Amino acid sequence: MNQTIKQSQAIYQGLRERCTLSTAEFYDKVGRGNPASAPRFQVVPCGNNEFSVVDRETDQTKVVCTGVEKAVRFAKRIDETPASVQKQRQIKKPADFATWVLRWTCTVAFCLGIFAFYGAHR
Repeated sequence: MNQTIKQSQAIYQGLRERCTLSTAEFYDKVGRGNPASAPRFQVVPCGNNEFSVVDRETDQTKVVCTGVEKAVRFAKRIDETPASVQKQRQIKKPADFATWVLRWTCTVAFCLGIFAFYGAHR
């Protein structure tokens, strides 16, 4: 992506955050409750009674559910859990591609060794 586009997106994101903070400060000063913010996860129909739960911040699909009730229940549950808990629940990937390739190479070599061992004794 172009550098100027990245800079403008960063500026706009900062302005959005500042607007949210200033609105919250205003409501605190006035003594009124802060208005409800939009939910982070949105349920989107995919067809054939399938619904995907989409993260509105990253536009990534979290899960595809069969039935709208199950999708809404999942979206509410994941929206209520804090972000720190969600990050802990994520599956950790190998550090890099080399580690992944090394693991698969060792697995394949082990399987070939077992086949060679049993083949030699037949």
